[in-house]
Amino acid sequence: MSKEKVDSYKANKHNRKQEKEQERLKEKRELFLWKLGGLVFAIAVVVAVVMTGVNQYKAYQASRPDYNRTQMVVSDMAGVLTEDTAE
Repeated sequence: MSKEKVDSYKANKHNRKQEKEQERLKEKRELFLWKLGGLVFAIAVVVAVVMTGVNQYKAYQASRPDYNRTQMVVSDMAGVLTEDTAE
């Protein structure tokens, strides 16, 4: 092999090592981003499930009767309980 061929082979070999290293770093970055996206999605699903459970429990508690009340609240839909102060 001529000197030029040997030099070009060494340069190509060095470039291949750099390209291989860059490709490896790119794959690691993509894998990290996929893992991060999966983690964010999993956290979002867990938060949604917990919030659904909390809301259902609050609705259940609101639907139960409260036996500790001391007076009944009657809504005045016909306006019978209002006092006329007009003179």
